[in-house]
Amino acid sequence: MVSESLWPIGVAIYVTGTVGQALGANLQRKSLTNETFRAENDPSYQPKRKFQQKLWAAGFFLFVFAGIFMSVSLFFASQTVLAPMQLFLFVSNAIFAYWINKEIFRWLGWDGLALLLVVVGVTMSIVSAPKHTESYNNDELMWLMRQPGFIAFCCFAGAFIIGAWYTKRRILESCRNDPRTIQRRWLRTVLNMSYGAIAGALGGVNVTLTKTVFSLIVGQFDKGGIVGVLSSPVLWVTSIVLVVTYVLEIVFDVRGLEATSAIIVISSHSVTEEVVATSGGILYFQDYLFFEAWAWAVFIIGNLTAIVSVIGLSHLRLREAEAKEKAMARKQDSWDTVLLSNFHDSSGPGRERPPATTGSVGFNVTADKDLELGAATDSRRRTRINTC
Repeated sequence: MVSESLWPIGVAIYVTGTVGQALGANLQRKSLTNETFRAENDPSYQPKRKFQQKLWAAGFFLFVFAGIFMSVSLFFASQTVLAPMQLFLFVSNAIFAYWINKEIFRWLGWDGLALLLVVVGVTMSIVSAPKHTESYNNDELMWLMRQPGFIAFCCFAGAFIIGAWYTKRRILESCRNDPRTIQRRWLRTVLNMSYGAIAGALGGVNVTLTKTVFSLIVGQFDKGGIVGVLSSPVLWVTSIVLVVTYVLEIVFDVRGLEATSAIIVISSHSVTEEVVATSGGILYFQDYLFFEAWAWAVFIIGNLTAIVSVIGLSHLRLREAEAKEKAMARKQDSWDTVLLSNFHDSSGPGRERPPATTGSVGFNVTADKDLELGAATDSRRRTRINTC
């Protein structure tokens, strides 16, 4: 068993990992945004695939290895202590999104207040959480897995992941996989947050499985050495499921960063991972047995304060994103009106048309360009009108 006095080391490792993941996520988002901008402004440009983008690849590997580094913290501290610090992923993400992707963040407004409340809530949770850490051999872990707490945790996590995935799928089917055509605000909010929510729930399961593997390695080694570790069927099965959940977590995070703002994806990710991971520590590893009465009150209040603050800030970010989209749409409409007016004026009676240039096969190039311009503008308008 690891000494309880080492839990600050686990906290430091976990916080460092959340900073690395936030930086990696924003580098991926920045790379995708750059490629989209170049493609929109240069029709001849062929966008690169993700792994051909150096910035995206750097962000991806930083995100992956930061997550692996975070798992080391579970050697030094209990899952219940570490889980609330997942919300520091949101804190560092807000900073990187502001600096790297130029996303709006009002430090002296509601955004700054929400950030402060997250830090206060997480600190309250860390102070009040039990600092013990346990190791289990094969038999002890099998006993834990037969308890009602483990069954309740599996049902809760499984139902949430399946429900969120099914909801996301139905929304995408309803708009034919084009979220830009969704006009109902609440549907867009649910869809944008579903990516991070699914990834976060998988991350919470992953944290719980990682703690299981580490505890089992220590317990089996104490019992039978390296042979005891390698001969544990529970360890092998848990390790396989651990790898699968981590890969799926990364997949949903990457898809979310392609679809919407890093602040929205990472905030929903951090909240759901914190809730699921905390549930794993309290229900599965039975940390509720180590809480005193005052600690329960402080832990619950701190968690709720941090979670509500993250949700509130996510709502503010969605409102900002929608306002920015509407402003861009109004600007585009104004530009389309000018283009159409020029097109019709150039072909109206009493107006001189610009001199036509003739291609090698005798086509009127100026007229062809005018017709293409008018058709493209009408097409853009029809796209915006045809909504779910």
